[in-house]
Amino acid sequence: MKPTRTLILAVAAGVCLAAGQPDDRLSAPSEAAAHARAKRIKEELAQLKGHPWAGEYYDGDGLEVSASLFIAPKSGFAFWQQGDMGLDDLNYGGVEASGGRLRLLFELPRRRGDFVGIEPELTLVLWGDRHYLIDSGRMPDFVDHVNAGFEPRHGNPGSFLLRRGDEHKAAHGAPDIPVEYRNLLLKVPIRARISSVGTSKIEKRELSESIDRVTLLVLDAGSAKGVRPGMEFYVFRPASARYGSVRVTKVEADSSQAEVDQNARDAPPSPKWKLSTRAIGGH
Repeated sequence: MKPTRTLILAVAAGVCLAAGQPDDRLSAPSEAAAHARAKRIKEELAQLKGHPWAGEYYDGDGLEVSASLFIAPKSGFAFWQQGDMGLDDLNYGGVEASGGRLRLLFELPRRRGDFVGIEPELTLVLWGDRHYLIDSGRMPDFVDHVNAGFEPRHGNPGSFLLRRGDEHKAAHGAPDIPVEYRNLLLKVPIRARISSVGTSKIEKRELSESIDRVTLLVLDAGSAKGVRPGMEFYVFRPASARYGSVRVTKVEADSSQAEVDQNARDAPPSPKWKLSTRAIGGH
């Protein structure tokens, strides 16, 4: 299975602590300044009606890991990220808007090179009555979640910043994503079968008891059917199959290479598996 965001954040925090690097961004003065900024933003939000992107946004797994973003045109933004070990990141500053793109102007150093924090550019995505702020570099990931049926979500857990309260609102039609990504939205799910099962390797996850098996696969679907590198497939038959993510690594016209990441105790992948880009609501 692919590493959970909780595990990734724990690893990142552990590496930082092991290196003996104090994080001034998480100091009491920084946290107080972030809360003061959030207070000003909330006061501004109370005066705004029908603003296209201002608001309170969140993402997270619904359990231990969550991120909150308060943002408004005059007061800027304030951001927090909580992990199972406590506060993982915070930042605040101004915001510049151009069309549907927002640029965050950080007042604290931004952590780079790991999975903690927020990127400097966000893209507004409207979907019916919903408002998402998507890291501009993760737009293909968002499209994959739409194709899989994970979005529009119906509840708090989610992998992308959604304006609080919008999880209960309708999402009609297709999301209004930038034109260069619209061809990635699938009208019908892509199905595939495993043509061959390759070699496997065993991996021990850091800061975890998990021992995983990563197996190389060849699928019978390629670019002619719309498959692209990074795309994920999900096992829908047999229903009892236990697996992690089947992620495409290389694409040919009529075939593709992929990796499946599983718990080492589960049955290995089989050519009998049937795969689909749709994980929820039909295949």
